[in-house]
Amino acid sequence: MNADHAEACRLYATKLLGEPDGPWRITGIDPDGLDLALGDRTARLAFAQRVTEPGQLRQVLVALAGQARAA
Repeated sequence: MNADHAEACRLYATKLLGEPDGPWRITGIDPDGLDLALGDRTARLAFAQRVTEPGQLRQVLVALAGQARAA
């Protein structure tokens, strides 16, 4: 995800969470959300609903990227 979708990771942090711009990366994903990091700075992006299936995770991440691009 980090290598192939670096722009989406940056948008999650900057557009959805109001964090400063930079090369954000995902450091963890669980059913409730994902953790992002930029150096020593961390942020948590909570999912609107619990994700329990891999296909569901992809749909949620694509939807979040769309929301971030529209913001």
